[in-house]
Amino acid sequence: MSFVPERTAIIGATGPVGIWLARELVGRGRGVRVVSRSRERLEGIFGRLGVEIEAADALDGEAIRRAVEACGLVVDCVGLPAERMEDHATVARHVAEAARAAGARAFLVSSYWSFLPACSEVIDEGHPREGGNRYARARRAAEDVLLAAGGAVAHLPDFFGPEVHTGTVQRALEQAAAGETVQWIGSAAHEREAGYVPDLARVLADLAEREEAYGEDWGLPGTGTISARHLGELAAGHLGRRVKVQAAPVWLLRLLGRFNAELRSFLPMAPHYASPVRYDTSKLQALLGPRTGTPFEEAVPATLDWLRAPAQ
Repeated sequence: MSFVPERTAIIGATGPVGIWLARELVGRGRGVRVVSRSRERLEGIFGRLGVEIEAADALDGEAIRRAVEACGLVVDCVGLPAERMEDHATVARHVAEAARAAGARAFLVSSYWSFLPACSEVIDEGHPREGGNRYARARRAAEDVLLAAGGAVAHLPDFFGPEVHTGTVQRALEQAAAGETVQWIGSAAHEREAGYVPDLARVLADLAEREEAYGEDWGLPGTGTISARHLGELAAGHLGRRVKVQAAPVWLLRLLGRFNAELRSFLPMAPHYASPVRYDTSKLQALLGPRTGTPFEEAVPATLDWLRAPAQ
């Protein structure tokens, strides 16, 4: 059954998924309210998109409640830095409470981290959700809050594309665009699932507009699997020059992390990124039908062009 809210509030709208989801919904003629802490940033990103703008801190429950009034759907797209991962559950509680007060549905955009440590190379919604490091537990806690409130949870693969500023694939393309050696965690031949963010936004919009989605979690398909070697070849072909790819073993990252705070915060996740992984999304396909996305041969050049543009 279809569920088409008159207005959708996107919390954490200034992140890449929020930006692309807002564009997708507006393109479908939906009413959209974008919510984030900075009104100035919201206006800079969405000023010409024809959406409602509301400044509110996701950690302020009362502010979020006011921000989503008269909305039929509230989407949590908040992304937090490593040192604040535990706050995801707090945000989820605020979203669930605000949605309940507004009589709205709630939808959480999450990652596959809650399934870590992986028991196999293939992950689906039935994969165990237990154990793991604090990052996995924090994601799991937020998801459990929304599921208990009757919301939907979408698990995204590692994603890349215009507006993206984090992620292993995006970082590799940043290095290639800058003429640097691509540093890849683990073997350069390992295939890992990756999603092009405009494609993921389309699937999220489709899923959010189905009644059957709520009270369930869903794995979203990426573009497919890709290795660092293939990524480097595609980048080299588009850039017209050689792109060097270097495997970075976990022990080396630990060594380098002593001198780099950002890398040091990522180290608990590094072993998980050193292994190949792909997703079984047959549950989602049973609901929405087969999905086709932008092939890597098109998505990688588009991302490189965005990265090399004068202003982001």
